[in-house]
Amino acid sequence: MEFFTAEQIGGWCGTHGLQVNENRFLNYGNSDLHCFSISLEQEKASSVILLADYLVPTWPDVPFSGALFWIRERGIWGDFSENAGARMLQQMRMADGATKLSGEFPGQLFAADELVEFHSYFLLPLLFGWDAFVVPEGTDHFLFVSHDGLVAAVSRGGEALEELRQRVADWNPKRDDRWYPRLAGPKKC
Repeated sequence: MEFFTAEQIGGWCGTHGLQVNENRFLNYGNSDLHCFSISLEQEKASSVILLADYLVPTWPDVPFSGALFWIRERGIWGDFSENAGARMLQQMRMADGATKLSGEFPGQLFAADELVEFHSYFLLPLLFGWDAFVVPEGTDHFLFVSHDGLVAAVSRGGEALEELRQRVADWNPKRDDRWYPRLAGPKKC
């Protein structure tokens, strides 16, 4: 596991065909974005944990090649549970060798043999309502977890999302090619 600064996140994304815009959202440059979203609003914690298993499979027959995990923003809610989540994140990072605060190193790169570690970190934004990105290695899509209670799967090609959409069919994914592209578009003044 490697811990990344914002600059390192941008560099890694650039080598993987992604751009980080001035609002700190990912996109594929000038490509049209194809998306679906899943609402987390009515989901129980146990269902959210299971959804994480399906978004980035934890099954032996579906290989995990590693992933970039980036907490874009947290502290949005400012409540007690937010503080508990931040404490869990910091303790996990320290146990994994981090010596700097997560604000200085908001990204983490997980290797193919770190699926359990990755999955543990991925659950935090899902459960605590943080904005975070996951870019799985070897895929043509990324995930955006929003504090608005949504998870978006985003790709530059609609067919790249079909297998993932079928995998998460029990969570009623909704085709939505407007919500995330609006966030990732040019900065509004």
